Amino acid sequence: MVRLLLAFLCAMTALWIAASAISSGQTSASPAVASATPDPFVAQVTNSGRNSFAGDMSANGRFVVIESQGDIATEKTSTRNNTDGNLEIFLYDYAQRRIFQLTNTRAVVNPTATPSPSPSPSPSASPTPTPTATPIDNANVKVQISNTRPEISLEPALDGSNKRTYRIVFSSNAPSPANFDGTDSAALDADANEEVWVYQMPPVSDVDLTSGAEIPFQDLTQGTFTQVTNTTASRAPTAGSTTQSPFIADDNREATISDDGQIIAFVSVRDLAPGPNGNADGNPEIYLNNFGSSTFVQVTNTKDVFDSSGRLTNPIFNGNPCLSKDGSVLAFVSNADLVAANSDLNAEIYVANFNGSTVSNLRQATKTKATNANEATTNIFLHGSGAARRLSRNGRFIAFNSLANDPKANGTNATSYAVFVYDVVADTFAQVEPRAPSGGDVVGFPTFTDYDSSASPASVVFTSILNFLPDGTFPATGQESTGLNPQTSSQIFLAPIPSPSASPSGPFTRITNITAGAVALPAMTSNTRGRMAFSFFGELGGGNTDFSNEVFYHLSPNNTSEPAASISIFTGASLIPVTLPIASPSGSPSPSPSPSPSPSATPFVAAGLAPGELGVLQATVPLAPSSAQVSNNSASYSARAPALPIELNGVSMSINGAACGLYSVSPTQINFVVPIGLAPNSGTASYPVVINNNGTVIRGLLVIVAAQPDIFTTSNGPGGRAVVCNVTKPNNMGCVGEPFSVTTDDGTGTLVPTVLEVHLTGVRGTTASSINVTIGTTVIVASKNVSTDLPGFDQVTITLPSTVDRGDLPIVVAVGTVTSRPAATAPHVTISP
Repeated sequence: MVRLLLAFLCAMTALWIAASAISSGQTSASPAVASATPDPFVAQVTNSGRNSFAGDMSANGRFVVIESQGDIATEKTSTRNNTDGNLEIFLYDYAQRRIFQLTNTRAVVNPTATPSPSPSPSPSASPTPTPTATPIDNANVKVQISNTRPEISLEPALDGSNKRTYRIVFSSNAPSPANFDGTDSAALDADANEEVWVYQMPPVSDVDLTSGAEIPFQDLTQGTFTQVTNTTASRAPTAGSTTQSPFIADDNREATISDDGQIIAFVSVRDLAPGPNGNADGNPEIYLNNFGSSTFVQVTNTKDVFDSSGRLTNPIFNGNPCLSKDGSVLAFVSNADLVAANSDLNAEIYVANFNGSTVSNLRQATKTKATNANEATTNIFLHGSGAARRLSRNGRFIAFNSLANDPKANGTNATSYAVFVYDVVADTFAQVEPRAPSGGDVVGFPTFTDYDSSASPASVVFTSILNFLPDGTFPATGQESTGLNPQTSSQIFLAPIPSPSASPSGPFTRITNITAGAVALPAMTSNTRGRMAFSFFGELGGGNTDFSNEVFYHLSPNNTSEPAASISIFTGASLIPVTLPIASPSGSPSPSPSPSPSPSATPFVAAGLAPGELGVLQATVPLAPSSAQVSNNSASYSARAPALPIELNGVSMSINGAACGLYSVSPTQINFVVPIGLAPNSGTASYPVVINNNGTVIRGLLVIVAAQPDIFTTSNGPGGRAVVCNVTKPNNMGCVGEPFSVTTDDGTGTLVPTVLEVHLTGVRGTTASSINVTIGTTVIVASKNVSTDLPGFDQVTITLPSTVDRGDLPIVVAVGTVTSRPAATAPHVTISP
């Protein structure tokens, strides 16, 4: 039945619809000017009841590495899943729209602990996450197993087969991150510290991400794991209890990797290069390693500071190593006096060179100080929970936050942080963003994007809650709405790399449009501003109802022109025209070939579309360069992320910034699904609709309603036969269609009341008891409402009463006062006498 319905959708692409829709959204007919608030197209990638965090993104934007406690893989099995809520490493492939679980580990539990429930062998067919097994109670954990901080080699070279082999570096304390079932051992009980590992992916081909085309399935879990470090623990693991969490030693951490995956840098408290300049005291030091080699190069050699009585007065640290694309430039933060220029032991940024075997030219980039004893760290360059690539890929620029007015003068500090960029070659600093006029700002976690072919960036990306104007000034009192961020939410911003002498004047671009909450982690950037990933704990239209931290994929395609145009929108099953808030200006015709005759002088019009509903959009200008559609097997809430592509043949569509899933695009029509997490509008409110056709932007408005039922029909329009199936007999193969008897053999020879399944769209999430199905004049309350795994397709189940009307009758579905097509144009079913 599903294949038949999808065939209906494909058929609709070739149809022009009756001219009864109200059009909206005329735009200027001039080339677009670069906007300070470009249109976002955001898709939620993960969806579970536990937190997920984006760790890094490949240069082309195809891959995102994720650290998660959720059971988020689309390719899970009964033996490879995360129902126990362990911290695992996942790989998201935007081209395949699949999430792969790379590490597969279990905590070691106490012998008396209740075992975790067995995982479900098959994924849920519902877009709402199926309740998963409760994670193991920390009080039952003897040895915690953890996989953390993944980073990916951004752009490995193409091999002779025109493929790239990516490597992912991370930390894990599992004996084997590929598969560890939680079996205890004396060796693990005495060690279990975090080690650096590398996962080498199977070779992959480059693909055009804008096409949205289905590519052959490739199992990205079939790579290889390599252990980089193998050290004894600085402290044995501690079991959890009712009063404390389990402890493991985070001895080897904050690993990063060069673009080609050949050079690894990380922090370790173990003595990896023993000798007179080794790390016998177990301080956190910076190390370098050539992948595949057992030799480690120790970059720093520092010691904690103690007073004359042996009391620790200043613990020394070295952290967040960052590498250039070939590993020849290294940047990190340290509060040690590494080059006799940091006597006050402030946290400063250092730069060095590496030729594959020797570190040279170590120099201190910043020279700052704390201006009072209670002041926070002057320079923020820390790793955090996700990747923090503060060094540009060409090794020339470093981005960081600082309180210092001049990060090189060892002088005065401001009262709030600002983002700075250091030019390694010129040895100069430039302030990127304005400081808060009062209060402070969130940590900016700045990084770079808009790279050219030589890996030189043009832009800085950072997070801020400030409400500055595009020129870096702040709106006057009472004019806050003119700023880029009047709601003062954490947003991702972008600015060109400034010159050292310039004041922070941008021009600034707000990339995200978040009305509440905060971007939980730094933006993970690709080569261009057009593709980013980030983590967020709110609702952005993807259905994050529990407000867990989830991973989002953010598109920002170029806007090259906005021609004068208007749009028309219809429901996706029988093409009911949808009222749009603004009518077309005179002289701008709606797409209206031969209208179908209507039996009523007032055609039936829907007030809006519902979350998760199928829709059809047409416009007075071309919507795509050519036709493209998604195959039946490539549309799934459980097996794809997102359920449908958000780019198809270079076309994207959003409602209130949430990317719509696309079934098909053509020059004349887009078949889409409304994002399931959009809240219904109230009053006269509506949401903006944006279509980007390879740079050509078309705009309109749409009202989102709680429900708008629309029954699938054989005519793809008014009248026709309703798509209804007799499901009384269990395990029927295919759809048993009309005519329907009032009673049906249930498969045992017993006649029971007939159970019918009505196929429709627009009632996803509506309780069954709120749905009435009218056949003729008989009103029947639905017994079940199934949100299928197929985006936009719902199924309502009813049981025929003995008093149901007989004959060839119209069928109407209603939720409150909102109905599918009324009896005059409704599809029909036949109930046998």
